[in-house]
Amino acid sequence: MSEEEISPSSEAVRKKQRLKTILTTIGDSLQPYFKNQIYEERGEKPSLISIENVISEEKGTSKSKVHFVTYNLNSDTGKHNVFLVVKFAADETRYEKEIRNYSILSEVPKNHPDIYMPEIIYKSPKNRCIIYEGITGSSFRKSSLDDNIKHQLAGKTLAAIHGVETGNFSADPYKKLILYLLSTLENDSLEQEILELMLPSFMDLEVSRGSTRIHGDFHQGNLLFTADETNQIIKNDEVKIYIIDPEFITPGRDRTEDMGIFFAKPCIKEFQDTLTVDKTRNNFSIFIDSYNNSLQQMGAQYNLFDLYPEGLTIDFHIASYLLYDISDKILSKNLTINSTEIQQNLKLIRKLLGDKILTIQKK
Repeated sequence: MSEEEISPSSEAVRKKQRLKTILTTIGDSLQPYFKNQIYEERGEKPSLISIENVISEEKGTSKSKVHFVTYNLNSDTGKHNVFLVVKFAADETRYEKEIRNYSILSEVPKNHPDIYMPEIIYKSPKNRCIIYEGITGSSFRKSSLDDNIKHQLAGKTLAAIHGVETGNFSADPYKKLILYLLSTLENDSLEQEILELMLPSFMDLEVSRGSTRIHGDFHQGNLLFTADETNQIIKNDEVKIYIIDPEFITPGRDRTEDMGIFFAKPCIKEFQDTLTVDKTRNNFSIFIDSYNNSLQQMGAQYNLFDLYPEGLTIDFHIASYLLYDISDKILSKNLTINSTEIQQNLKLIRKLLGDKILTIQKK
């Protein structure tokens, strides 16, 4: 490999330096926040603070860049590290949507004192920049909490996000999405097969009353837990739950869409490893029991299954997730439907839609 191949481009270096300059400038305006953080940590508020260094790790997509930033600080009380999450929206519309959705989701903690949202400590329409406080907890995926407790907490949290309002809704947005994804397969017989498998789910959606405000991106990386995990026994009420990333909140959608997003990746991974989804089904059952208990505590006069007379539609939503993944692999990675990876996904789609293996009926 040549030096040219292993050396970062000058443009990449300039981009990194520009980002560091922006973050340093922003940091200079966060002096009061830094002082409060140091006071909470050490019980002594510094008089003077200077930024020694800024370290940033970038994650996200082309539409939304997220930077996990560490500010190394010097003060008259010593050295300190403060962690923040900095998000740059791709355009003004996405910036305004996230601010608006943050305000909507912020209502949830007011009625559920163990559920939190990271505080926005800085926002700039000019730079389309939003800075959230850093959270020291672990994501659902990485947390070492007991697996059953994690799924109980996740079910409780999603019920809090959804609330108790119900209503009918049109399945048309889901139909349009599926028809588009099927068109990318460019295989008439396969398109027809999957569409026929999905038709019963469209009918199930039409007769459901599960319309609500969904999170829209309720995957297992967007749920964080903070707890003293050194304890051998941790009770639910000893854990703080943080929900993050409100960008995709959408009204009038199917409740089980969020559930499908949450369980899609573990379901796919389990099927790849074992050709079963038994563990996912068990975890989903724990999740739903907790969800239903929370609805009752919020005063709901119904059980979740009452809203879905033909059974919960989670199989449909996980199958939709798989179909989206197949479409992406075809369009961006030039894979064919005969590739091993896509064939594995198709096998799971057939199993989910044909057998409804995760659909839990009313007990």
